[in-house]
Amino acid sequence: MTVLGVATLQHFAKLHAASRKPLTRFIEIVRAAEWRHLPEVKRTFPAVDYAAATGTMIFDIGGNKYRLIARVDFKEQILFIQDVWTHEQYDREDL
Repeated sequence: MTVLGVATLQHFAKLHAASRKPLTRFIEIVRAAEWRHLPEVKRTFPAVDYAAATGTMIFDIGGNKYRLIARVDFKEQILFIQDVWTHEQYDREDL
């Protein structure tokens, strides 16, 4: 899987240093993945949620401390990171 939007993670990690290691691990796992559909993503990340209204996936990162919002193009094998939030920030958003 190709990952786009890594700069978003880097910016977030500068503001939240404790997120650096779990976000780096997330990227390593995704780059090694070859997902064909959502159930395969759920096998890798069981807590992932799909927001049908926006077509995004919400990943719990770092023991549920962070939320990574991304779109996945299964055909092209691309994960596009849209945003990363702390758990508290995510709770205030309406996806």
